[in-house]
Amino acid sequence: MKKSILTLTLLLLVLMPSCSNDSSTNSNTVEGQWKLINVSGTFAGIDNDFAPGLITWDFNATTQTVTVVNNNNTALWDVFETGIYNYQIVDNPEFPCGEIIKIDGIEMGCFSISGNELVIDQSISDGFRLQFVE
Repeated sequence: MKKSILTLTLLLLVLMPSCSNDSSTNSNTVEGQWKLINVSGTFAGIDNDFAPGLITWDFNATTQTVTVVNNNNTALWDVFETGIYNYQIVDNPEFPCGEIIKIDGIEMGCFSISGNELVIDQSISDGFRLQFVE
């Protein structure tokens, strides 16, 4: 009997960690206002810096829209003009992150948040890399 209880206890200990409910995704992590500070990449070698606050992107997860306020008056490429764009987070196994962000129907690439920094990265397909701060 002791052997059966010991075996059952060990089996439960082994199986319990695999039952955890890990349903976290990046889907709502982009919510809020982000300040675009750099656009880089592509085969053209773009590397454009912007003062924090010159260009802001405000993601609203409820309406699935991003409001871009673009006060850049230079010829530097800055992605989107001022406006409201639809966005969505979609599965895409072609990218290493498996989940990308689409804005206005355009595949923007993988996204990640570390501390107060958001990076949207399409460089795997010779695209661009956008860097934001809160």
